[in-house]
Amino acid sequence: MNFAIWYQKMQMRVTDLVHHPLNQDVYDLSDIDDLSQSICEVGLLQPLVINPRNEVISGNRRLLAVQQLGWEEVEVEQVTTNPDEELLRLVHYNKHRVKSCREILNESKVLLDHYSKGQGHRSDLTSAQMNKGSSRDQVASELGMPSSTIGKLLFIEKNDPDFIGLIDEGSLTINQAYTQVRRVKNEKDTIFAKPNKDVSRSDQFRFYQHSSDQMPELDDQSVDLIFTSPPYWNKRTYTTENELGSESTPEEFVDNLVEHFGDCKRVLKRTGSMFIVIGDTFHDGCLQSIPHRFAIGLVEKGWILRNTIIWSKTNPKPQSSKNNLTPTYEFIFHLVKTKDYKYQHTLAPQKDSKVDARVPRHRGLDKKKVYPYIPRDGKNLGDFWTEDVVRAAVAKNSRTDEALEHPAPFPTDIIRLPIMQTTDEDDLVLDPFMGSGSTGKVANEMHRLFVGYDIRRY
Repeated sequence: MNFAIWYQKMQMRVTDLVHHPLNQDVYDLSDIDDLSQSICEVGLLQPLVINPRNEVISGNRRLLAVQQLGWEEVEVEQVTTNPDEELLRLVHYNKHRVKSCREILNESKVLLDHYSKGQGHRSDLTSAQMNKGSSRDQVASELGMPSSTIGKLLFIEKNDPDFIGLIDEGSLTINQAYTQVRRVKNEKDTIFAKPNKDVSRSDQFRFYQHSSDQMPELDDQSVDLIFTSPPYWNKRTYTTENELGSESTPEEFVDNLVEHFGDCKRVLKRTGSMFIVIGDTFHDGCLQSIPHRFAIGLVEKGWILRNTIIWSKTNPKPQSSKNNLTPTYEFIFHLVKTKDYKYQHTLAPQKDSKVDARVPRHRGLDKKKVYPYIPRDGKNLGDFWTEDVVRAAVAKNSRTDEALEHPAPFPTDIIRLPIMQTTDEDDLVLDPFMGSGSTGKVANEMHRLFVGYDIRRY
């Protein structure tokens, strides 16, 4: 990069110099102690480069070092250039220093923004060369590294920025991190692909506004999957008498809820599955273990409990109590009528399942850090969710009318995998407590038929 500049060398008081404000946006001022020791032994080999405002363009780490050493004066080289090129000069002067991937990314984004606006100029390239290369190629040339490397770093940062830190600490190479992040993204894109099929058929989505304790609209063994979340006990004020959740005791609530699911067993196919999301309630300071009482009650009615899944909330609601832990999870019970139920083992990325990717001799050096698992030829699937813990954020209401707002919508993320695992396209999904319709929305997006019941319209 060539600049049209005017410069002069001089001695300046260290206290009159300041760091360039753009430097901290790009570079990390680290390892100052080692640099101070080096300057103390061999002196300052190059002058600091400053602009007319006494801001250090080149030598911000050296400025910290001489301040640490107590120098009163330091040699500087004051330069004058086009203000629009000052940030480019900052990058240029740091071209040969050892930089972290984070710093390389910061430089890349600065230069990409500059060249995308048509501000960049390379006097050492012909017009034909400039037109031939992309902005990323120009940036790569300035930074002295392959364009593909910059592309990989940008991809990693966009899709899983935590991996940039793993690269910088030496746990992964850029290629290892890129391969891992790209594979997980491809899997996620496949699993959560947007629908491309017409879902406008009249039977695609049906709603009946009455209690689901009796569902005469549905034939025996006509439903492939039930996914629902019933009212929780004693969680809100109910507007009608004898409504589920308004019972005076948890025992009465559990009995009523178990009985309510009697018709669900009638309409569910022998190959079908039922997933029920339910949370617990405190009463007089004591958790009532309502979910497990309910599950046991269903088992006593002939249901088979296949899994007790934990929904771990990534954004749990804070509580004011200072003498117990904040509840951060709810239960999802997977129940079936027979052992011949339909089930397709579906793998989905589980970001938190990471094991040490380093060679054996480097493992266990820092047990507090977590390292991603690197697959070999697609055979190792340790970072895929096949466990009974689901991590997802609590859904937020999108309604503006408080009278219509549903009190407890659950996130669509916890619905998708059960639908994929236990149904095929055009199968029928039922939500007997439809609420805001999250189950129906996801079912339709995934090309399943849906029927919902609720005593209200949300």
